[in-house]
Amino acid sequence: MTSLTALRAFEALARTLSFTKAADELGVTQAAVSRQIKVLEEALSVRLLHREATGNRLTDAGEILFAGVYAAFETIAQSVEQVTGSGAREILNVSVAPYFSAAWLTPRLMSFVRRHPEIDLRLHYSYHPADHRREGIDIGINWGSGAWPGVRAEKVLDGSLTAVLAPALLQEVGPIGDPAELLRLPLFHEFEFGHWRAWAGAAGRPDAVLAEGLRLSDSHALRRVACDGHGVALFFAELVRDDLVQGRLVQPFPVSVHIGADYFLNYPSGTELPRKARLFRNWLMDMLAGSEE
Repeated sequence: MTSLTALRAFEALARTLSFTKAADELGVTQAAVSRQIKVLEEALSVRLLHREATGNRLTDAGEILFAGVYAAFETIAQSVEQVTGSGAREILNVSVAPYFSAAWLTPRLMSFVRRHPEIDLRLHYSYHPADHRREGIDIGINWGSGAWPGVRAEKVLDGSLTAVLAPALLQEVGPIGDPAELLRLPLFHEFEFGHWRAWAGAAGRPDAVLAEGLRLSDSHALRRVACDGHGVALFFAELVRDDLVQGRLVQPFPVSVHIGADYFLNYPSGTELPRKARLFRNWLMDMLAGSEE
């Protein structure tokens, strides 16, 4: 019979890919973890781990076993919570793209707190989806194509980009009646300068002469240079709405360009979401639908 202790040691090692981290987590020595892995490999007559100079890597058999063991321990943990912790606060770890958090999620979070005071929500900032199992992330809201292996992705916000600038800059340069005129101003972008060419095409000026562009690989910085009147920013159309309403920025032309990426709610595929993550997903969908409490 396979040892539960050995399976627990394997789960910790497979999730962290580190004997040191697994040993620290389990409160044992690295040698003890190594012995348990050897016991498990001998019991199953299969190799589970490649030990390489660049780090540890699971074999195909190890990946298969890890998926099953991880799900089993998650189920056990959820059952224990239900039996012993009806009054205890559950911890929900959410990975979220930084600017989405600042501009959209954070202003609405108190609604979730009021609805589910039993859940302790913890945000972890990342543009890209987490390795949910190895990083302990329950659910994420991240930006990208949505085609991520081992992840189920649900689109929650369109990622199209639009051109915005400060009212003071617009007043300084005078009325802009043609997109080609806008494109002669200093241009700022977050991802690729080619997206400006795509915007020009969407605006009906594919052959327009473009001014020099500068990349700022941070949404906060990109918004700041636009608000400060340094030039025109190609920014997320859905996340700049408040700035437009409040008059901090203006959108000279109602033109947006989609670059193949959106914001997606994401979580591990092939496993059932824990209750706390389902509650967060339901709340998020309500917010997106505008059906706040």
